[in-house]
Amino acid sequence: MRICLFTDSFLPYISGVSTAVFNQANELAARGHEVSVFHPRAKRGDRLESVPGLDPSIQTYGLPLSVAVSNVPMLRFSVPLFLYTYMRLKRADPDVIHVHSEFGCGLEGMLLGRWKRVPVIGTFHTFFAEPEYLKQFRIPNFEITRKAMWKYSVTFYNRCCHIVSPSKSVREHLVTRGLTRPATLMSNGIDRINFRPREEMDAYRRSLGIADFAFIYVGRVSMEKSLDIVLKAFRETLKVNPRAKLVIVGNGPSDGPLDQWIPELGLKDSVIRTGRIERDQLMKDNVPLLGDVFVTASKTENQPVSLLEAMAFGLPMIGPRAKGIPELVEDGVDGVIFEPDDVGELAEAMTRLMENETLCRELSAAAIRNANEHRIDKIGKQLEEIYQAAINSKKN
Repeated sequence: MRICLFTDSFLPYISGVSTAVFNQANELAARGHEVSVFHPRAKRGDRLESVPGLDPSIQTYGLPLSVAVSNVPMLRFSVPLFLYTYMRLKRADPDVIHVHSEFGCGLEGMLLGRWKRVPVIGTFHTFFAEPEYLKQFRIPNFEITRKAMWKYSVTFYNRCCHIVSPSKSVREHLVTRGLTRPATLMSNGIDRINFRPREEMDAYRRSLGIADFAFIYVGRVSMEKSLDIVLKAFRETLKVNPRAKLVIVGNGPSDGPLDQWIPELGLKDSVIRTGRIERDQLMKDNVPLLGDVFVTASKTENQPVSLLEAMAFGLPMIGPRAKGIPELVEDGVDGVIFEPDDVGELAEAMTRLMENETLCRELSAAAIRNANEHRIDKIGKQLEEIYQAAINSKKN
């Protein structure tokens, strides 16, 4: 098959969507398909000559007109021009188009796909209508705004022939608001894990000053991730084990506030910030294994790839009972679920895992078993089936 993927999130911008598109493109290329990725062109200083780890057979097209999101480093949204993309689509001659966003680049892919009578598959990744995201993108957080955003999203995905939903929560939100197209539950998928020797990881941890138990968060540093809740809960765990560490991997628009909260909460010597780590380096170095437990307090997650990857590394999970998290984390089986924004309950969960080595080992084993269900080879097979069914349906 000739497959064109359209996404507003792609490297060098790092996000769960970028990683999902990257993994799926690689897997489809490995299965012998001709894959092209259309994405916003990065600004000149950020552009990559080639995307590290991307299959060399994959064609990438940076759409020429894009605008920066002022408070989100490296994130850009495409302004649809159509002619540039149309000329590249003529060259790619796709059998199917898969859009991974409903704005900018995704909108261009959907409209051109319908014009060329090519089946268009859509994946809903982000709850843009949630208050946390509206604030992030400086859109007024009014009921009328939220309704308008949902109305647009549902209208967009009803123009696709099939929807891929990474979580039941997403599908239910879309159906409740009027989605009529068939929607298949399918994981974003995670790449295969290559483990470093244990002694190398131990040395890596020591080099960062980790000599005891450590919690880790990997992801964007921004308001909707509720990192203030994690910091406040972590402060409580230090009363039990003052040697514990919290590792925060990533950067983002809330770097400034985070750097201010850490000393204000008395955590300057207990929180380790690595900053941005390129995705290929993060996986190669087994960065999630800097922690013993993965923790997030974000209430806006659909299916975070960073959490899936941490599970594949065998980390127990701690996350809120919100959106797609409870679908990934089974309380007491491979992790612990707490009520959103409840600092006390989160601190209790963190302390319990920190003090109970046996429980951590049991949750770790279950996390690895769960992660196996999200392997990218399984997702590649599902995508092939969805694409082929859409192509056959279009022929009929």
